[in-house]
Amino acid sequence: MILNSYAVLLTFVALLRFLLGLLVVGVGASVWHARGRQDSGERREALEDLCYLVFVLTLLLVGLNLVSWPMLYLLLQSYVPEWPGVMCIYGVTQVGKGSQGSSRFLPDLLAFLQASKPALVFLSGAWFVLYMLNRRTRTGPLLNRLFVVLLPLGLLASAEAAAEIAYLTIPKKEEYLSAGCCVGVTQEANAARFVPSSLLDESGRPWLYVAYYGSNLGMIAALATLARRAHSAPSPRGLALLFLGGAAVLAISSVFLVEIAAPALLHSPNHHCAYDLIPQVPAAVIAVTLFLAGCFFLGWACVVRWFGSCEETEPMQVGMVQGLLRWSLWGYSTSLAMLSLELALA
Repeated sequence: MILNSYAVLLTFVALLRFLLGLLVVGVGASVWHARGRQDSGERREALEDLCYLVFVLTLLLVGLNLVSWPMLYLLLQSYVPEWPGVMCIYGVTQVGKGSQGSSRFLPDLLAFLQASKPALVFLSGAWFVLYMLNRRTRTGPLLNRLFVVLLPLGLLASAEAAAEIAYLTIPKKEEYLSAGCCVGVTQEANAARFVPSSLLDESGRPWLYVAYYGSNLGMIAALATLARRAHSAPSPRGLALLFLGGAAVLAISSVFLVEIAAPALLHSPNHHCAYDLIPQVPAAVIAVTLFLAGCFFLGWACVVRWFGSCEETEPMQVGMVQGLLRWSLWGYSTSLAMLSLELALA
């Protein structure tokens, strides 16, 4: 284990998230089961108090899930000087590949963490927007749906926190075979594994500019059109099409970031590493964060429209969906403007 201030802080947060996740699942499952029974007035009051406790614990878990995502990358950045030849976070993600010791699990654990962090933040936000919509009602008609989202949220948070603790505690010392037919291959792989490779050849990059700006401007135009409808929310089918469009924009923008933006902003044409933007071009990191916020707000608007519909929530649902779409529009448009400005100045 490499011990520094980031590792200590992230270990504490991971332990807290692990315990909170289990507590939310355990207490939430018991409350959900008890709500189906007919009880006396005192038991109903105690049940309401437990329900309130579960929601407070879940709000705390949601906040910690959000904080733990940037903390992971701060930790990985602090690990960069620990190995010779490692120049950025990408190199840290490759530590342990080909090792014969316990460090061989590090790349898979880190891959799981990098995939589960955004999924967990999205699930946390989905629960939170449904919770806020339910709070605006008089009888709480979305309680059952809140518990349906709460249980997988707690389980995923606990599993992700356990993987984070495992990554932090596994020794980072690599062990390789000293003899055998695979030694040459292993040494050759070690020499190149810290260098990210390009995804496209030169001929495809001009088209990537067109795809990036065309898809982002199309998404911004669609969101602006929908945000003008002050008194009606988009239909579930319309939001489904917009959600699929958002997924396509995310894929195209990710490739653009690696192939075009990172080499240009880092002033290194052959360096396709978005991780290096974290310490060297913080403005680009802000632009990426705003883009992800736009994606999340769009997804949460879909969650409110698809899973928050009932007779009592209908008056509040339109306003919440429109508000989330406006935040999504702001995220997409601000991100595009910032990244374009950075590329122009580069």
